[in-house]
Amino acid sequence: MIGQAPRVAREFHVGPRGDRYALTRDLTTGQPYVLHRSCETDPEVQIDLGSFLVLFRGPERDDLLELIASLLPEDEQSTQDGANVVRPPRFMSRWMPARQV
Repeated sequence: MIGQAPRVAREFHVGPRGDRYALTRDLTTGQPYVLHRSCETDPEVQIDLGSFLVLFRGPERDDLLELIASLLPEDEQSTQDGANVVRPPRFMSRWMPARQV
């Protein structure tokens, strides 16, 4: 039997035919992915998170986007004081030296 990596998952969609989708993170590598099981007897399928967002259109994708949005803080105070504001990284190039600001 093949050992399974430790993981944490949060189910975000159950389809009308029993398909189940969960946002999952491998606790060893930290990589997120979508875990899909079409029914109880079928094996689980791991789908890369980016691939899922690009390839899937419909309620499964919408529910995943809602879950991701729910993980962000909603209170305005945290964005006003700048504590939870994520800024894009500075562009760094291998070919050009970084510009001094």
